[in-house]
Amino acid sequence: MHAFAQGFLSFAIFRAILGVAEAGNWPGAAKGNAEWFPTKERALAQGIFNSGAAIGGIIAIPTIAMMTVYFSWQLIFIVVGSLGFLWLVPWMILVKAPPGSHPWITEEEKQYILTGQRIESAESSAHCDNEYNPSTKELLSKKQSWGVIIASAAIDPIWWLFVFWIPIYLNEVYGMDVKSIGLYGWVPYVGAMLGAWFGGLLAQNRIKAGWNTDKTRKLVITLGCVIMLPALLAMANPGSAITAVLIMAVILFGFQTAIGNVQTLPSDLLGKKSVGTLSGFSGMAAKLGAVGLTSLVPMLTADGNYTPAFIIGASLAIIAVAAVWLLIPKVEPLKQ
Repeated sequence: MHAFAQGFLSFAIFRAILGVAEAGNWPGAAKGNAEWFPTKERALAQGIFNSGAAIGGIIAIPTIAMMTVYFSWQLIFIVVGSLGFLWLVPWMILVKAPPGSHPWITEEEKQYILTGQRIESAESSAHCDNEYNPSTKELLSKKQSWGVIIASAAIDPIWWLFVFWIPIYLNEVYGMDVKSIGLYGWVPYVGAMLGAWFGGLLAQNRIKAGWNTDKTRKLVITLGCVIMLPALLAMANPGSAITAVLIMAVILFGFQTAIGNVQTLPSDLLGKKSVGTLSGFSGMAAKLGAVGLTSLVPMLTADGNYTPAFIIGASLAIIAVAAVWLLIPKVEPLKQ
């Protein structure tokens, strides 16, 4: 539909429709993750899922930069929009039903998935039938829910700060044209891809080593934010364009290390029927946070200095860690 926009208003409306339509993606993924993976594998599964967005950026930035040389912007939107239909084919074929009733998996696989979906401890070994699935009102009365919501609202804008502003930053600060941005702009996404895998693998490794889910999630989330902090501050004076995009890669590496584990928290705390609800609330908070920060950037950088935006990003990383540690005393299944 973007290709048929006739001006600012129609283009803005189509952008809003796109935002509404894609909003179910991450809550749906979190719910699918809770259904299809045992606890010890969820962070890695989420990391692989999240790395898809990074891989998309690696491919899209140079590809679209090249396409702008030969094609109209309208055709680019048509091509990219059409590609979105392709993934539906394997999805519809492969994901026929939940694992409990899926016709293609063996009984051994089914038991491996289902018996590993609750955190096994002396005080909590409940079966799926005993999962805690609160009402929306009850869910929002839990401080643990607000820990997830606030952590998401704080950390997610850091991703959008770079995704949205990388091309504009490279143009304003380093005077790059579209071709040059195509050569450099994909580098931060490599860091994001590696961070998504690293965060998932680290969490899986620690759980296999005997760590409980609480210690594992908090360690990996904190590590990701600690990686981001100095790198965000270093963006105040990065020097050359190459150094800038490499520092951005470090920031997005830290972000993806943390975010995959933040996004698995709903499935660690709640039953499968409520995972999507909490993921939806945290996703809404995350996008509102992103709207707020990206709206502030033009005012903060009016003089061409991006340092205030990066300082805010560093502050948000601290808030995300604090929310997890203070509002979620222990990452374990909640009880009624």
